Amino acid sequence: MPYPACHDIRVFTFRGDRSPRFSAMFLRKLLDERSGAGPGPTSHECLLHAGHTGVSTDGGAAIWAFNPDGAGLKICDLLDRLKRGEAFPGIVRDDRTVFAAAHLQGLSVQTFDVRYPNFSFDRFKAKLDSERERSNYSYGFPNGDGDCNCTTWLERLGLPLLTGRINEFVALTGFIAYPTRRFGKCS
Repeated sequence: MPYPACHDIRVFTFRGDRSPRFSAMFLRKLLDERSGAGPGPTSHECLLHAGHTGVSTDGGAAIWAFNPDGAGLKICDLLDRLKRGEAFPGIVRDDRTVFAAAHLQGLSVQTFDVRYPNFSFDRFKAKLDSERERSNYSYGFPNGDGDCNCTTWLERLGLPLLTGRINEFVALTGFIAYPTRRFGKCS
């Protein structure tokens, strides 16, 4: 009996930049925003500092990622509230530019493919497309009130990633040794 054809779902992830230079700039911008002395960090800088995870169903032409919708809030207030465990509505956006910036900044952007038979791929893609219109989940830091973060959101959509902490996720045994994971029989 022939196996069904498969499609790959590519997961992208990087650890945050905690280098002294980047951290000093990031923290200075947070202090400037709090005191009114200058603009705060951009949302891209926040993701570069924290780390991020996204997914692509088209080989990386778009990298869809889950983010908190902090519209109308200063970045420093959004981060403070997330640290206190508050949840925010989740939004899904194409964060390809964030992953490109991480790569240009010298961060190790790691990828792996999850290979699904067509019917499972189509089901995942339908969930992803629905989330892009309006997410069903709230964003929160681990151990907070949100449903998920950028990593655990992918598990909510059906990808088995095992952990919601980027540093644990990329340090998993086998992450490099098994760059492709398959679920279900396929050719």
